[in-house]
Amino acid sequence: MTVNKEFPLLESILLVDGNFPLLDYHQARMDSATEILFGNGVKHKLWEWIKASPFPLIGRYKCRILYGKQMGQPEYQIYEYKPIHKLQLIEANHLNYSLKFSDRTSLNQLHQQKKEADDVLIVHNDLLTDTTYCNIAFFDGNEWFTPANPLLKGVRRAFLLDQGLIKAAELKVDDISHFSHFKCFNAMIGWEESKVAETAAIHVQLL
Repeated sequence: MTVNKEFPLLESILLVDGNFPLLDYHQARMDSATEILFGNGVKHKLWEWIKASPFPLIGRYKCRILYGKQMGQPEYQIYEYKPIHKLQLIEANHLNYSLKFSDRTSLNQLHQQKKEADDVLIVHNDLLTDTTYCNIAFFDGNEWFTPANPLLKGVRRAFLLDQGLIKAAELKVDDISHFSHFKCFNAMIGWEESKVAETAAIHVQLL
């Protein structure tokens, strides 16, 4: 992974009709990431930065902000949800995406191996983690469980855990057979709108 020295980090933030629903969670992740990379001397005020420039007041957008010690200008793109129906398991033991890095080269290379699926589900050191764009949760007929060791602790994942809508559990490939359905979600994809798909649509033969 090649690090962008000026803006090594990225936030993708949902904007719906002029509102930023998970802004506090994005701020918390930025605070944690900048402290890890730069120490506690770097503090960004996300909302102050966003509202300093005009943003769309109608419609659904992805607000994309690159940052490091400084922040780049917010960029807005119309967002259209693409449901995930099928997943291909792939092993990537050396992948590190514990922070939301702006360089997604390694993830994009994995995504290209999805074959006939919509995305890949990444296995890291024998544990289920994430797809290349989303966190995931599995349904056992009663409750939803998300991997306790994701590649990236997404803001939507944090919100859903706080709300008690999902629970964290250490999950392995063999555990997939214990669940009937799965959902993929991220900052841009709300829990209610996320497509429910059958775990039978996960190709479990590892690449």
